[in-house]
Amino acid sequence: MSPIEQVLAAAKSIAINGHTPSLALIKSRLGSRYPMPVLIQGLQQFKALPKSEWQNLPELSDIPTPESPIDELASPIAQLQQQVDTMQQLINQLNNRVNELEQQVNQHLPTTSPKAE
Repeated sequence: MSPIEQVLAAAKSIAINGHTPSLALIKSRLGSRYPMPVLIQGLQQFKALPKSEWQNLPELSDIPTPESPIDELASPIAQLQQQVDTMQQLINQLNNRVNELEQQVNQHLPTTSPKAE
């Protein structure tokens, strides 16, 4: 389906729901994947169509819905959070190991008092 057909389908869906199709409403239905000139051209074509020809337009449900920007960011954020959690666990393990080694060293070092000169 061409971008213009998708804009026409979105406009049809908006009109069927009782609203007047506008650039803002169409853009909210389709997301920001289409340039403004395509949206304008599609809206102009839709407004020029008589209502009797709307039935020939494709349905909006036939158009795959775009992922929202939040959905697009969720996976990378989750991956980064997992990496941070893993690194924090490693830091804690290293700190524990350093503490153990310091205790072992302190146990084996003779206690020396400062030498009097």
